Amino acid sequence: MAASARPSTPRPAPRRAAATASTAADHALFPLGALMLAASVGSWAQSAPAGNVSLKPVTVTEKAEAPQGKEALQTTKSSIGKGNQDIRDIPQSITVVTEKLIDDIKLDTLKDALHYTAGITFAATENGTDQDIRLRGFPIASTGDLMIDGMRDPSQYDRDTFNLDRVEVMRGSASMLFGRGSTGGVVNQVNKKPVLADQTDVVGTVGTAGYLRTTADFNIRTGETSALRINAMYNKADNGGADIDKNGIAPSFSWGLGTADEFTVGLFHLKNNNTPMSAIRYLNGGLAPVKPGNFYGTRADFVDGEANYLHGAWKHVFDNGGELRSQIRSGVFERAQWSTAAGFCGAAPTAAGACPTGAPAVTSLNPNTFLTRSGLTPRKDRYKATYAQSDYSNAFDWFGLRHEVLTGVDAAHEEANRFQNNGSTLGTRPATTIGTPDDGAGLVGTRLSPQWRNSSNYSAKAFGVYAQDLVQVAPAWKLLGGVRYDNFKGDFEQLAYATGANGALTNIARTRLKESPWSYRGGVLFQPSPTQSYHLSYGTSFNTSADTYQYVTPQNANTPPEKSRNIELGAKLDWLDGKLSTRGAIFRTEKYNERTTDADFAGTAYTLSGKRHTAGLELDVVGRITPQWEVYGSYTWVPVAKIDAAGVAAGAQASVGQRVGLTPKQSGAVWVSYQATPKLRVALGGHGATENRPLTGTTGAASATARVPGFMVADAMAEYKFTPDVFAQINVNNLRNKAYGDQLYPGFTILGPKRQVLATLGVRF
Repeated sequence: MAASARPSTPRPAPRRAAATASTAADHALFPLGALMLAASVGSWAQSAPAGNVSLKPVTVTEKAEAPQGKEALQTTKSSIGKGNQDIRDIPQSITVVTEKLIDDIKLDTLKDALHYTAGITFAATENGTDQDIRLRGFPIASTGDLMIDGMRDPSQYDRDTFNLDRVEVMRGSASMLFGRGSTGGVVNQVNKKPVLADQTDVVGTVGTAGYLRTTADFNIRTGETSALRINAMYNKADNGGADIDKNGIAPSFSWGLGTADEFTVGLFHLKNNNTPMSAIRYLNGGLAPVKPGNFYGTRADFVDGEANYLHGAWKHVFDNGGELRSQIRSGVFERAQWSTAAGFCGAAPTAAGACPTGAPAVTSLNPNTFLTRSGLTPRKDRYKATYAQSDYSNAFDWFGLRHEVLTGVDAAHEEANRFQNNGSTLGTRPATTIGTPDDGAGLVGTRLSPQWRNSSNYSAKAFGVYAQDLVQVAPAWKLLGGVRYDNFKGDFEQLAYATGANGALTNIARTRLKESPWSYRGGVLFQPSPTQSYHLSYGTSFNTSADTYQYVTPQNANTPPEKSRNIELGAKLDWLDGKLSTRGAIFRTEKYNERTTDADFAGTAYTLSGKRHTAGLELDVVGRITPQWEVYGSYTWVPVAKIDAAGVAAGAQASVGQRVGLTPKQSGAVWVSYQATPKLRVALGGHGATENRPLTGTTGAASATARVPGFMVADAMAEYKFTPDVFAQINVNNLRNKAYGDQLYPGFTILGPKRQVLATLGVRF
């Protein structure tokens, strides 16, 4: 086989097969897991007994696997289905972005990584934020379907990849595993974990637009069964005005590695003080022909955030082969943003930066075209969240059949506070022109930035319990069945103030929400050989009125959860002795009782009379075609994305039969690398989509007046290894400097980044 792309992943000492330290998703039962962690910390702190310590021998029973993770684009394992499973045994479409792909293309953020998974689009919001992610035409970020190591990560903050081992995307309804949300699918971020090795990786990158990024990955073996790992990152860039300034650190310590009881504790810190890219209004109903990377915001624009959490995990392996995985995570997350949307004006704007009444419409652009700059709604959020779960898995022979049982419980306590401007008259943004981006302008008028005051609060507790059984009913046939019960209670406050700056608090509207829904999952797997797996699956999901801190009112608190279902027929096939994997599926995902505002009940509750569905095809290919050629591809075709029913209001009824917004018919990504010599590797790829339209109204229908054209963004890379432990890499991202609409809102779009050239030097010691 050709030389690997870069220095290999640390190789742990021989250990029990199921206990690979880089495995993610060690899940947790809150009381039991916390007690065991505390007990183990206490014993660890005690002095070691004098004399020699006899260690039991460890037998390696698992055959060696092909290089994966940091060494390869391909992986055959996933932790997204609760525990570490073979992807072939999960009856849903799964795409994995490994650390190698992240490193190859320089995917610095979770959003960057998701660009390389087909079927995902991004919506901007009225605040200009990019936290609304769509999969199969349904939201995932705004319904709490982002995960860290299999547990919820719904808070609003800017996610970086410096501490990620991989990103896993599972498509289709999955409430049986994860609870509320999960209509379009889930995204799982798998954190790096300590391994039994001494190894340090330091990588530095410089590039155009003042780009500088340094990451360090320290793994230190501290004992026979213990190790410390510290990942750190610093990133800065001017980006022509859309500054990046962030840093992070994530230490974790594991002990008991390779024994019946493995423990991990860790911390995570990420802070950013960035300037968001300005939004641009549509021109003639389409994407305005401005240069990619042109920044028309001001020095007053900001997106500041901080994420801090601590986590602990415990895995116990029973003598009969059963595993209990327990995990807990608790953190505080903060984010504040105020950004600019630039619009076109056919006459000289006023001194306050407004377009004068009667100005002619703008139909084409030149460097002297006037731009007005409006501040989007400022917003600040603070979240506190604690999650705990415990999952038990084992295999049994019952009634003459093989049963692979998975069962568990999880609990959550979430609090959120939202802040808005306190009624003060904020400074206004002066006008500019197309030809003068990044003009360094500040605010005029009052020159005030947002003055925050509390506008709404949220507190909720959730509990879930589930059980699943995968039964081997014949040599090549397996049946899957699962059920889950959730109990959710939430209290909400909406604060009202008197008009004017610092107006007195006049009212607090309090609302309570309580739901106890059930979720189901079923499937049939046909596996005639180790290289073939075919599945037919059915799953359900639900969305409460309070998903991801949605501040409910008495009206929607009285509305039961929305419900969805997913049907999928797919195949997962391995080729070339397992070196190449292909996956394909046809699907239908349907939300069949969506909230609407029918007139007869609008005063007291929404009704569940809305309906929409998407249907299509998904294809993945990943692995090595030859020892020199490695390929990754992800493709989605969604010919049907339709509003089937809506409320009785005229505007809602007009959307029936229309296509769902933020759902391009085709999208995909590809990355192909070639090992030209033992030291030189080159790669080329890209991501793109066909025409896309933002949402309009409240039904989810696509806008009839705004759209962005299809696009393909090309990326290229060359890597040279001076020694097995030293490499240099050149990247050119957005090779053709393509302007494309990356995040869409009914009134504006945010363009994707311009062409960027990056030079990297990496060292391992």
